[in-house]
Amino acid sequence: MRTHTASSSVRSHQQGVALFVALIAMVLLSLAGIALVRSVDTTSSVATNIAFRQGSIGPVNQAIEQAIDRLFRSKTIASQNTNNPALGYFAILQPGEKPNGVPDVLAGDYTAMTAKYAAAGLPAASVDGTTKMEVRAVIERVCSGVGPGPWPVTIGNCDTLPPKVSDAGTDNRLGGGLPLPPIPNFRVTVRVDLPNSNTVSHAQAFVR
Repeated sequence: MRTHTASSSVRSHQQGVALFVALIAMVLLSLAGIALVRSVDTTSSVATNIAFRQGSIGPVNQAIEQAIDRLFRSKTIASQNTNNPALGYFAILQPGEKPNGVPDVLAGDYTAMTAKYAAAGLPAASVDGTTKMEVRAVIERVCSGVGPGPWPVTIGNCDTLPPKVSDAGTDNRLGGGLPLPPIPNFRVTVRVDLPNSNTVSHAQAFVR
């Protein structure tokens, strides 16, 4: 009887150890499963962001081309010395610019941004019919602390580049070129949003 009792005790002890090992294995498998799910979610998020960035290139280019048209081609922005928020134009750099160079009206989360954008009197966002991306753009003349005066007054406070002209005059002699005023630089900032998500893309271009 003693031998039988000892054998039963050993088997019972072994069953307890096996249960403990099985529980540890289940915990490790659960942690591995959670890590795998998180890895898949991260990969999916990165792939979505890359796809969104690639998809936003077209709308960004279109917004920049529209800004160039308003400034230089159709010249719907009649005066470069005064603000025209209805066409997304400001004659000076706007206050509250973020460290990354994004104007305040295009910064922040979607709700805050749309409120600031509308309050500034800027035009409604253009919406892509297929992707539903919302595109907003702001054109700023790269000037600071300037008033509404004419160019001879304000040009000194602007970031400018000399115009590209020939060194020769109409008689082909060097030094005979006509002096031309410097040309201001303009900064176009574009924001692309995918509604009902946290996906945002910013882009900037300098034109003159």
